Amino acid sequence: MSKSRRIPGVLAALLMLLSCREKAEEPTKVAESDGVLLRVGSVEVTEADLDHQLREYHGGRRDTATRELALDVLAGRAQFAQAGLDAGLGRDSVMRSEMARLLSSRLRETDLFPRLKEAASGEIPEERLREIYQEQRERFQSEEKRQVAVLWLNPGADPDRLARYQEKLRQALEWFGKDANLASRPEQGFSVLSVDYSEHAASRYKGGVVGWMQRAGGLDAWSKAVSEIAFSLEIPGEVSAVMTRPEGAFLVRYMALDPAVERSFDSVRGELEKFERQRIREKLEREFEGAIRAKYPVERPGD
Repeated sequence: MSKSRRIPGVLAALLMLLSCREKAEEPTKVAESDGVLLRVGSVEVTEADLDHQLREYHGGRRDTATRELALDVLAGRAQFAQAGLDAGLGRDSVMRSEMARLLSSRLRETDLFPRLKEAASGEIPEERLREIYQEQRERFQSEEKRQVAVLWLNPGADPDRLARYQEKLRQALEWFGKDANLASRPEQGFSVLSVDYSEHAASRYKGGVVGWMQRAGGLDAWSKAVSEIAFSLEIPGEVSAVMTRPEGAFLVRYMALDPAVERSFDSVRGELEKFERQRIREKLEREFEGAIRAKYPVERPGD
């Protein structure tokens, strides 16, 4: 038997204990019109208890034999519930903890879940979806990316070395301009030039190609410097002048463009609906819990 089918029976037994403890403290006579079918001490089994038992365990059958079988089960449960009461388990900490958990769970099932179900099945107005789309437009935009190659020499703080490195990169740029085949093929980056004119270990033997970069560059100052130079260029295939930054001397080639793309409203409509339904669900849950906490303040004896 699954946990979901066992819980109602456990809850019924716990409610019997709670109900009977209260009755023992304030005894009252229950009229036949209240639907009481049998009693064991202070424990009562009602018509509602029987209806639940028949639906849950007998497929809703209500013939005489099935009713008697269900009543026998309920009678046995009542007997053990009364035995538990007589043993003082009505105030047992484990019992009280389980009661609180089950009551909380059942309250959510009866009061909150129907509202959540209604919200999940209700139609969300297109006007609201378009409003969310505008509010979160950046989520549906990809930034422009550029494929970049670089020749880099690092002079450190030595001004004489910087001057030599700048001249060396100017020679590389001159050589590049004379090679019509290389100039017309951006996908080659700087080709074999990177071996002799770059100290960047990761790209030196790959034509100087460092890959795709966004305008902001990476987390480090070096990649930000490369990105700044690359995004100052206008045409794929173009090469910068020799540029000097605190990070060193650079020659940068803008190889290819991956343009910014904005996903249309229709293409993200499903995401927008999911987002709004989750927002509504969380709002309903907050309101439900807030109302309970406001209605039932916590009291600490002695405060």
